[in-house]
Amino acid sequence: MSEYKRSDLNRIIKKEEGSKEGELTQIKWTLRDVLFSILFLIVVLTGIYFLTARIVVALKLGERIDSSNITNFSFSVLYGIQVILMVGVVWFFAIYWRRAKWRDLGFKYYSILKTVWYSLLALLLILLINFVYVFLMTRIFKISPPPGKFEDLVSNENVSSIMLLIVVSVIAPICEEIFFRGFLYQGFKKRWGVLAGILISSFLFASAHLDLYNFIPLMAIGWILAYIFHKTKSLFPVIFLHAIYNLLMIMVLLSQLNQIKIY
Repeated sequence: MSEYKRSDLNRIIKKEEGSKEGELTQIKWTLRDVLFSILFLIVVLTGIYFLTARIVVALKLGERIDSSNITNFSFSVLYGIQVILMVGVVWFFAIYWRRAKWRDLGFKYYSILKTVWYSLLALLLILLINFVYVFLMTRIFKISPPPGKFEDLVSNENVSSIMLLIVVSVIAPICEEIFFRGFLYQGFKKRWGVLAGILISSFLFASAHLDLYNFIPLMAIGWILAYIFHKTKSLFPVIFLHAIYNLLMIMVLLSQLNQIKIY
């Protein structure tokens, strides 16, 4: 009888483990890790910005950092430092310090067909949100959008279109999804729940872009990405969606500025 019960118990345990397959169950990093990582990035990146600004002034390249004195090399170096720091704090706190696995951050397989389907639906929703927002701002409130940072870079032709395409549609989606969804969202969710995790990570995602005019649509995009990540438990769908959206936006921008032609 005891053997029968033991075997039943083993089957129940295996069944429960199987039912949880695909879920992220090991969030080993803490809210303190998340807050320290955010504070570290703010301090270090701010310090790098002001140091670079002083170098620009010292070399008489301009009075401040702007699109006129950014080149392919400086853009690559500065953005590369940002990528290394963002992914680096995730590696340190989650992988090295807390002994988590990359799988715990969301690096796990998800259906390709579902990824494409969800991305298509989400992309339509994001475009609708952007359209409504721009309509309200320009037609109702009479507030025109200021020139974007990428628009300035492209128009001045200091940074190549290929460089922007690679950074915006490949590197940025991977790096940002690891940090904001895989690391931050899960850290906040572990402490305060799903809704708070989505809200706070989306707010930080929008804030990190330093674009006050587009803050609301950026936060909406962050909310959609976090929700998809919560439902799929995988980074691949949100990386794909993020990459497709960024690629679409940069292609439209480049075509408007006659840097590329879209037929």
